[in-house]
Amino acid sequence: MTAGKGRRASRDRRNSGFTLVELLVVIAIIGILVGLLLPAVQAAREAARRMSCSNNLKQLGLASHNFEGSYKKIPSGYTSDRIPAPSGAFQGHSVFYFLLPFFEQNNLFESMDRAVPQNNRSTTIDGGRAATPVPTLLCPSDQLPATPLPFPENATPTHYYGGTSYKANGGSRPIFATSSSNDGVFMCTGTGARKASGAAMGVEVKFNDISDGLSNTFMFGERRHSDKNFDTFTTAGWNSGSTIIGWSRWYPTSGDAGLGNLMFGAFAPMNYQIPWAHGQPGAPGSQSAWFVFQDQRLSALGSSHAGGANVALCDGSVRFISNSLPQTVLTRYCRRNDGEIISEN
Repeated sequence: MTAGKGRRASRDRRNSGFTLVELLVVIAIIGILVGLLLPAVQAAREAARRMSCSNNLKQLGLASHNFEGSYKKIPSGYTSDRIPAPSGAFQGHSVFYFLLPFFEQNNLFESMDRAVPQNNRSTTIDGGRAATPVPTLLCPSDQLPATPLPFPENATPTHYYGGTSYKANGGSRPIFATSSSNDGVFMCTGTGARKASGAAMGVEVKFNDISDGLSNTFMFGERRHSDKNFDTFTTAGWNSGSTIIGWSRWYPTSGDAGLGNLMFGAFAPMNYQIPWAHGQPGAPGSQSAWFVFQDQRLSALGSSHAGGANVALCDGSVRFISNSLPQTVLTRYCRRNDGEIISEN
């Protein structure tokens, strides 16, 4: 009786653990399950980031409507005036500056100098004003840091700026200043504003001026801050001291280059990237030849979301636009009154 119980206990002890083969099988199964689960987790996280980005654009659209309700027009994309001699430099406010009080940033707005925009520059990373990161202006999928951006990046910084993942619709060609088409929703105004020779002067647009329809016209959109080839031209000294990340200041304070930070348009296809690095075959061999490609890249609508980018339309709605959108259709969305019917087929 006692001996039988001993033998059964011995067998129970031998059968109570896993063998090495069994452990390896369990580990393999767990690895397979993790491999299957990880893409789903990443997709869920990106979906959450995309929704957060969409909400940011929704706030910008709502802020513009509230601004229009108060002033009977929407703000300039950028105001440009010259500082009196001997400086003669350009200075100006941005569209995001004007909208600050309308998306819960009134304290920041009140801290800034309305009369002299250049006084809003900060020489230190914690100087506030133009150096202030604004969460509503940052897409969580973008590569922009939530800390002030140094300028210039390729030398000792003289100023710091908060970044923006979003840009305002500047029409068929928003930049450079002397090429601005002024057929979008936001444009440069002021005594120092410049434009393309055949374009009308910049104005502050009223909703009634958007004759193509508020639901058929872009207001704000994303821009992707990742382009290694673009950055090789910065290293060559051709991009005013900034990489693609540096060209994203929500309050650039001065210079015609401000438009490159603030405006998107239809001058390039969706998510356009520079196709070659500096010095590679096919790349422009001079800075003057490079400028048109710089303008295309800086004005391109795009994002780090898979497949396309979010946009806010003038009616306040937000849509996800596919990278496959033809550039001709993109142009129609960016112009406010061209009278063209939009068909994405």
